[in-house]
Amino acid sequence: MILKDHKLIVILGITCLISFLVWGCATKSFVLQKTDEVDAKTKANKAKIDKLETDLSATDAKADQALSEARKALKKAEEAAGYVNYRLIGERDVNFDFDKFDLTLATKDILDEIGASMQGNPALIMEIEGHCDNSGPEGYNLALGQRRAQSVKRYLADRFGIPIHRFFHISHGEFKPKELNDSRSGREANRRAVVRLLGPPGE
Repeated sequence: MILKDHKLIVILGITCLISFLVWGCATKSFVLQKTDEVDAKTKANKAKIDKLETDLSATDAKADQALSEARKALKKAEEAAGYVNYRLIGERDVNFDFDKFDLTLATKDILDEIGASMQGNPALIMEIEGHCDNSGPEGYNLALGQRRAQSVKRYLADRFGIPIHRFFHISHGEFKPKELNDSRSGREANRRAVVRLLGPPGE
């Protein structure tokens, strides 16, 4: 009887040992499998991040190139008109509603003062910069900034009979913010056109 009990104990011990070894191998295999899955996901995410950074760099480069070309075109136009050495007389910001380029009543009041000055002095010219907050795609914001600058030019030309050649405009889109875009007030301040009144040297 004692011998049988001893054999039973040995058999149970061997069975437990085998079960433990099998369980240990299964656990190790499971861990290795999960590790491989995590590594694969990490590599995939890194590849996506690398591609995103590359795309952003390419977009920034295109935007910088577009702005550089626009500035060169503006400078050539000023040189052709003989306005290179004109001095700054005054500068104002006029603001726009979200995703809009039509002029508000407050904006028109500001432009009326400036337009009267230009109308009374034919030697004065105007530079207009269109700006946006960073809501929306960069290309869309560049186009929106252009429309805002053109709205200012068109209003002054039509209302005061000022010739188009006395206006020079450019869009900076979201690339030259006045304030940070991390608050509502900051985004509102960046939705603007900068209006600069320029006069001949020594005037």
